[in-house]
Amino acid sequence: MAVVKSQVLLLRCQDWSESSQVIHLIAREVGRIRCLAKGSKRGQNLFGGPLDRWSLGEAVFSLRDPNKLATLMELYELDRFEGIRAKLPAYLGACFVTEIVTALVPDADPQPALFDLVVEAFRELASAEPEAARAVSFAAAWRLLDALGYGPNLARCVECEAELPPKSPQEFSPGLGGVVCPACRAKAGGLLKLSGQAIQAITFLRTAAWTDVHRVRLSETTARQVRSTLAMRIEELSGRQLSAARYV
Repeated sequence: MAVVKSQVLLLRCQDWSESSQVIHLIAREVGRIRCLAKGSKRGQNLFGGPLDRWSLGEAVFSLRDPNKLATLMELYELDRFEGIRAKLPAYLGACFVTEIVTALVPDADPQPALFDLVVEAFRELASAEPEAARAVSFAAAWRLLDALGYGPNLARCVECEAELPPKSPQEFSPGLGGVVCPACRAKAGGLLKLSGQAIQAITFLRTAAWTDVHRVRLSETTARQVRSTLAMRIEELSGRQLSAARYV
């Protein structure tokens, strides 16, 4: 039995019994796993009370088999990202990011840089003004896709690699993960139309400094296209729909 100490971010907390919970978390040193927190719902326990999602902490847990429940032994809370709980747009963005992580991040695959990105996304959402939360949520989602190797190709045709005119409307293939040129559209199928503004927005959100992302205000038309592109791409990759996407 391996005892692991790692920084963790709690993603989901489910009741297991009258006194215990099953915690879905991502650990910096281990990756995404499930832990049994025995006695976490009792008044007196090692965790300071029932555990709640979107808590960052230093944890100690025993891990016998990555495919089975680990046992959470200790958790020292570092941050609860209270701004997420206080503002509905940030709350919905956090639901969206959580669904992406649980849909696409493999079990027990340690990726410290990815963990840091997820924590960074929650910090940015917690500090975002309500009108900025949408852009921050989209930026976090695209950056997660990039970190996982699923980032879109928006400058060249994903089929023939022909260079496409910048800032012009294109058609995006969720299955292929990029835009396609007119010559390749017939064999691509299931395409989404993206305006030049939507392509510019996606490109900007993937790489801009967070301070600049917080200043972005997307039009409803552009936001709808960015949202649909994200949701359909993730559905193609994971085989499931994201229920929170429609609310971002």
